[in-house]
This record gives sequence, structure tokens and C-alpha cells, in this order.
Amino acid sequence: MRITRVREREDPRLRAFADLPARDGGEGQAIVVEGEIAVARALAGEHPVRAVLLTPSHRERLGVAIDEGVEVLEADAELVRQVVGFDFHRGCVAVMDRPRSPSLEELVARVHGWPAGPRMVLVAEGLADPANLGAVIRNARAFGVDLVLHGGGADPWSRRAIRAAMGHGFSLPVVACDDLPSAVAAVEQALGAAARSVAAVVQLGAVPLSSYRAPPRLLLLVGNEGAGLSAPLRALADDVVTIPLASGVDSLNVAAATAVLLWSLSSARS
Repeated sequence: MRITRVREREDPRLRAFADLPARDGGEGQAIVVEGEIAVARALAGEHPVRAVLLTPSHRERLGVAIDEGVEVLEADAELVRQVVGFDFHRGCVAVMDRPRSPSLEELVARVHGWPAGPRMVLVAEGLADPANLGAVIRNARAFGVDLVLHGGGADPWSRRAIRAAMGHGFSLPVVACDDLPSAVAAVEQALGAAARSVAAVVQLGAVPLSSYRAPPRLLLLVGNEGAGLSAPLRALADDVVTIPLASGVDSLNVAAATAVLLWSLSSARS
């Protein structure tokens, strides 16, 4: 690993990290990963990291996790702060290309290639807050979800979403879908005849979560906390479940609700 020590803000090798907040998000642009834990997960993932800018102590701890092809720039914490222009980096920042979402055909082929056995797909529709979306991705990784499909909401590769996910999106397939209902229908079909789509709702008549018998292969559909699931996606659900709440409480934050749902459904399948 070749390490370049930089001491001046004007060093041309720092251009990849300059003004990163203005470039956060946007198709085809670089994405930013902040913090040692998230950067380590990015380095271990399948998406190539271009460069890292970090303090000596962070570089020592990351050590062999940094591949030879990654540009390594080392600087003191104050210079890192000056260069990147924001304070959330915690002395360790990586820049990488935005992960490419597969086409629907590629996605279906990937699901067809899964070995036999239990599988769970999380479908997140219209989650506008990147912190919520990131937390949902972190929950998905924690409870053994195999694939996350999302659409109509925040960018999972924004800085806030990556921070909230703690970098777990780099070790879990997270796929953006322009036509989420079509993707859900295709993935459910690829999962096999026994697969079922389960919509999480807040309504009378839905099955209480603790009473629901989860199938070995399922797609869990969660929607925007205010609007819920869209009618086209809701129409695809084979089952509807709800989390019973105390009187006077109308809903949970979507990240909290997703954690409860995934824990219960994964426990019921084990």
C-alpha cells in the first residue's frame, strides 16, 4: 500500500475530496463514505473504492483492509476538515463510484441463481428521509435480508443514508427500481410458487404480526410513514400484517417498525 502524506490544502491530489457536499448524490457522480467503520465496510464490499483521505491513526487501524489499487492520502484531522468542508467525516473519508443498479433482467437472473432455502426481500417505497432509509438498510442487514428493493424516495448512497446504514449497504444488495411494482412482481415470481408478498399496514382487519405464519420465502413491503404503500404496490400483496400498538399511538417510525417486522418474520421462519 502506497501512502501519500499531504500537508497543504492546495495539494492537487486532494481535488477528489474538495467540495464533496455539493457533489453528494446525483446519477453518475461520486459518493462519499464517512467514518472508519463505514469506510472499512466499503473497502470490504464489491464496489471499488477510488481513494481514502484519513488521519494516521485511522490508516493504521484500517491497515490491510485497503487494497493496492486504492489511493491513500494521509493528513491531520484539521486538514481533512478543511478539505472536505464538513465535520461528520470523523477523520476518515472515502470516495467511490456510485454502485450501479442491475436491470430488471439481471435482477431476476440473480434471484433465480439463489440456492434453495428460505429467502427474504425487503421492499421500501417512498422513504423520503435518507436517515430513515439508511436505518432500514441497517435493519435489513441485521436480520438477514437477502435483497433490498427501493423506489420513489431518498438516495441510499447519500452521505446521510450511508451514515445511518453504518456502511451495511456495501455488503447487502440494494437495488433502485424505477418501476417498483414491476420489480416486486418479477422478483416474487423468480422466488418460486411458494413465495408471498407481505404488506405492512396500519388498518383494521390486518393480521396481527404475532399471529402471522411467515412463509420460507417472502417479500416484506413497507411504505412511507405518512402515505403508506401506493395502491399498485399494495395490490400485489398476498397478505397484510400490522403491529398492534397501544391506544393513542397511531404509528411507528418506519425504521423502528421495520426492525420489529423483520425480527418477528425472521424468527417465525427459523
